[in-house]
Amino acid sequence: MFRKTAPCFFAVVIDALGFGLVYPVMTALFTADHSPVLSADASIAVKHFYLGLSYMLYPLCMFFGTSFMGDLSDVWGRKKVLLLCMLGITISFLLMGMGVAFSCLSLLLIGRALSGLMAGSQPIAQASIADLSTPETKALNMSLISMSFSFGSVLGPLLGGVMSDQQLLPWFTFTTPFLMAALLAFIAWIWIKLGYQDTVLVLSQKKISIFRPIHIFIEAFQHQSVRILALVFLLMQMGFSLYFQFIIVHMKMVYHYTNWQLGAVQGMIGLGFAIGILIGMPLCVKRYKVHHIALWTLVLTGLGQLLVYVMPNSLLQWPLAVAIATFDIMAFACLLTLFSNAVDAQSQGWVMGISGAVMAFAWMITGFGSNLLSILSSAGLIALGGVLLLVSALLLLKNRTV
Repeated sequence: MFRKTAPCFFAVVIDALGFGLVYPVMTALFTADHSPVLSADASIAVKHFYLGLSYMLYPLCMFFGTSFMGDLSDVWGRKKVLLLCMLGITISFLLMGMGVAFSCLSLLLIGRALSGLMAGSQPIAQASIADLSTPETKALNMSLISMSFSFGSVLGPLLGGVMSDQQLLPWFTFTTPFLMAALLAFIAWIWIKLGYQDTVLVLSQKKISIFRPIHIFIEAFQHQSVRILALVFLLMQMGFSLYFQFIIVHMKMVYHYTNWQLGAVQGMIGLGFAIGILIGMPLCVKRYKVHHIALWTLVLTGLGQLLVYVMPNSLLQWPLAVAIATFDIMAFACLLTLFSNAVDAQSQGWVMGISGAVMAFAWMITGFGSNLLSILSSAGLIALGGVLLLVSALLLLKNRTV
């Protein structure tokens, strides 16, 4: 059985790896004194603008791409769409690498946008694994999905930070991690092509619309309990995304971290995700209600981000990153469970689509937070995220029936 599902697990790793790899590279790229993709006289404001644009493009395109690819997999079959996504991710990393190599900002940003559009591979791979699972193997396979995501979340930032740092090896450049990621995505394409058998035998005839996420977003606010959860989830995602995106900016600007150190710090976030998924949730769900776990982990994530503002030295930021990520992923899992519990069995796909659309929308908004760096500072933006998380906890506490 694992032989059949292994290509899908690798696709999940690539999806998580590709997401995490870009942040330390983009941060170093757009905050460098002599950026290879910006003119030598580019101002700090211009650098911050393009940093925010590089952050924002992925969730913007993911907002439309995830549901579109999911619908397309029902019509075309999952294998064809997985192959399309892996090929698209391969091309996106090649474009980003070429953009850096040829000092072409447009190619870099087009590649970043394309990677977001092709981000639908993970939910399709998860659905494929679920289809291939038996009642006896489903729980194990769902755990392996979490492990695959966690592995990619740790490996991606490390790969991006290390392979772009010329202080480690002279032939490492900003191009190197993109080329390595493209190679891994292409290997995933080959593996899916040769080793994966499609699971969807009866194809749907439904109409496909690129604007479906907008309709889903509007529908969310017409269902009372889903509306409240969507608002809680929106505030939570905005809060944590400010930390995820700007902690490495903070470490670069305040502590002058090198590329590999930036990747290592973000790797700590991936480690926290793994701890939360594999240890924290299994321990807590046996003892506490999901609503209570969500409430306390939202509070702890928010307080952790406020601590960033007063942390006296850089080394303490490392264990704090692990703790913040651990509590965040637990809150994330609990809120998804509350979403699922809020509707009947026939509406599960709809409500999961809402959570995905809200998440992408939140990260899209905060992507442009880099334009506020000169006003609030990186620590200020992270603290603002902490406040948003605490507000989300208060809203959840006020509406205990959701």
